[in-house]
Amino acid sequence: MVITISREYGSGGSEIGHKTAEILGVPCYDKTVTELTASLSGFPVETIANSEDKTSIGLDYSGYLYGYGLFGSNHYLPIYDRIFIAQSDAIAKLAKKGDCVIVGRCAAEVLAKQNVPSLNVFIHAPLDERVARLLSRHADITEAQAKRFIRKNDKARANYHKKYVFTEWGAMRNYHMTISSSIGIDKAAKLIADAVK
Repeated sequence: MVITISREYGSGGSEIGHKTAEILGVPCYDKTVTELTASLSGFPVETIANSEDKTSIGLDYSGYLYGYGLFGSNHYLPIYDRIFIAQSDAIAKLAKKGDCVIVGRCAAEVLAKQNVPSLNVFIHAPLDERVARLLSRHADITEAQAKRFIRKNDKARANYHKKYVFTEWGAMRNYHMTISSSIGIDKAAKLIADAVK
């Protein structure tokens, strides 16, 4: 079983993914996806890590999906498109190795295109809770700045999904489970693990 975790910024989705993996005794791929993508693409890890919520304003990924690049190459694509392609290859490789949890990076849609079954989960939380989580980690920002940062990142994730996998990020119909992290990180992870079992 492969579990994918998509999440609102500041909802604790990454923590829930790692906790779920711990309960099930399987690996959780978060930063690992970035590292494998770097090795497959040759792009620096930092560039890839910063690309998750960014899209190019160039050619559409659908051209690659259906034609696999101009004359079999994707070198003509903008950098973020090339990173997404390499990242998709990395996700597929990791998922095919065995049971795991994969956090972010359009993993659910990428795996669907690869015919790899997965349990797809979306983690959300009220804005005030997400702001509080951000403030607890970054003492140098204000509440207003935290709200702007959260909204900006959520919008970027929605645009990223729309461009690369043609889905509405956060829409309930696109996931098997949606969970509010308001119930607690441990309880959310247990719900997912119980669903798998």
